[in-house]
Amino acid sequence: MSIILPFVLGFFIAAIGIFPPGMLNMTIAKLSITENKKQALLFAYGAVFVVLIQCFTGLYFAKFLDSHPVISDNLKKFGVVIFILLTIGFIYAGLKSKKPNVEVEIKDKKNRIIYGITLSSLNMFAVPYYAFLSLTLASKNIFNFSLLSIIIFSIAAALGTYFIFYIYALLFKKIEHRVGFITNNINFLIAAVTGIVAITSLYKMFST
Repeated sequence: MSIILPFVLGFFIAAIGIFPPGMLNMTIAKLSITENKKQALLFAYGAVFVVLIQCFTGLYFAKFLDSHPVISDNLKKFGVVIFILLTIGFIYAGLKSKKPNVEVEIKDKKNRIIYGITLSSLNMFAVPYYAFLSLTLASKNIFNFSLLSIIIFSIAAALGTYFIFYIYALLFKKIEHRVGFITNNINFLIAAVTGIVAITSLYKMFST
């Protein structure tokens, strides 16, 4: 069970995080349509390799924070402010957006693996995403920061990411008409999540 739980957590947390239409999965979808599925999956391999490193880095950073409660507590207070601002920002973005903007420009790059590594490296939210969620799970005694758990979680996160990429590469033509609806409402969905996190964090701060 100590091996299965980190795997399940890593897989589904990564899959949920990468599922909404974004730069990486929309690039894979477009590669699958304009070139072929093989080229799209080559891009995915490069992107997933970076995700593996980002997840491991995020969890290792979270392990450091977990072992330094003073630093962790101060960051949690700062995090509440950040999540409140993010909630306001995403609501504003959702109200402002009139139509989806999911167009992705495919540059002329022969090595799709390197292209995937490059674009995935630009995702600056991956490390804090995994760090924050792992700290939240650890605070509820659902996850521990043993080296084995971190490795398993990271590998599972890479697999979960690849699973979503594969779905985009394989089925995008069938779900293409739904992407506009998802994209139009994704800001409100994220705002709801960040708002819930902010409210629960505030409650914990004032109730202790």
